[in-house]
Amino acid sequence: MLDSISRTWARVKTDILALRNIEAYVVAALAIGLAVLGVVDVGISLEVKLAVLLAAMGLLVFNLTVPEQKQVVLDDVLKDRSGFLSTPERIRGAKTLWIYAPSAVQLLDDECLLAIHEEILSQNDGQFRVIIQDPLETASLDILVRQLDKSVDYPVYEMETAIQDTIRRLERIQTWKFSGKFEYRFLSYGPGFSLVAIDPEQNHGSVTPEFFGYHNKYTGDRMHIEITRRQSPHWYKYWVDQFDYMWKEARNP
Repeated sequence: MLDSISRTWARVKTDILALRNIEAYVVAALAIGLAVLGVVDVGISLEVKLAVLLAAMGLLVFNLTVPEQKQVVLDDVLKDRSGFLSTPERIRGAKTLWIYAPSAVQLLDDECLLAIHEEILSQNDGQFRVIIQDPLETASLDILVRQLDKSVDYPVYEMETAIQDTIRRLERIQTWKFSGKFEYRFLSYGPGFSLVAIDPEQNHGSVTPEFFGYHNKYTGDRMHIEITRRQSPHWYKYWVDQFDYMWKEARNP
């Protein structure tokens, strides 16, 4: 019982310091005070007692109208690659696609490129931007090989080979016929994450960072989180700005 009282007082103290539920504590304190004074009969007027009683009842009724706050289950928010739709499904109806990944080889396979051509580049105002690692920056590339190839138990691609394969694919895209705008650039070093942004400048857009970590069993095990503008305007803008910064720093091929 003492532990329960101690926890209750700790919670009350924390709430007061954080300015949470202040109105409830004020009314509760008044009600308790009146109850104590009523026991010793110090002549509290009936009007005062009724006022406190009505305030307590009003607060109780008001609290019944406050939507219940659900506790966020992180496993519903933080996922690996298997928790997301494939790129062709995710970009359906989109006009803009930004991608940063060290090689982007898995994001730019034949199926994805066909969807990008049909969904993004077929539109006059469609925009497709890609940033991959600069193959000429051998020092930073060596670090990425250690971080992404040698730290995976079951690697599928070799970084340097994958980058060259992606470059050939990007050069091939430039020979296609399309109405939208396509550009790609090279980043000098790896920032520790990948990033996919779909319609980033629209209210319905989304950004999905993927965090590399230090060691993974498979590349698909890496932690992802999808953020929309409605969910968090602050962090949505943060990640959109990250891509903007990288795009400005990256070199043209």
